[in-house]
Amino acid sequence: MKIPFIGKSLQNFADDRLQAVARQALRADPMVPDADVFTVESVKGVIQLRGVVHSEAEKRRIETVIANALQTTGLKFERIANELRVVN
Repeated sequence: MKIPFIGKSLQNFADDRLQAVARQALRADPMVPDADVFTVESVKGVIQLRGVVHSEAEKRRIETVIANALQTTGLKFERIANELRVVN
C-alpha cells in the first residue's frame, strides 16, 4: 500500500546552476540593457529576481527570458519569484 506524501516534496535543486543560467540568459538578451543591475538568486529551486525596471513589459520580458533559458536546459526549478519593481 502506497502512502501519499503530504506537503512539499523533498526535491533537490541545483541552485548554483539555476542562478548561473538565469544570469547568463539576461546577459545574452539584447533587449536587457544592463543585466548586472538585477539581483538573481536561487534558494531551494525558487529563482528570486530583484531590481528596478522601467515598465511592466520589461519586467515580464526578464522573467520570460529566464524561464525559457531554464526550460531549454532542462533544469528543474520550483518557480520564479519576480520581485522587480516598476518605476517611471
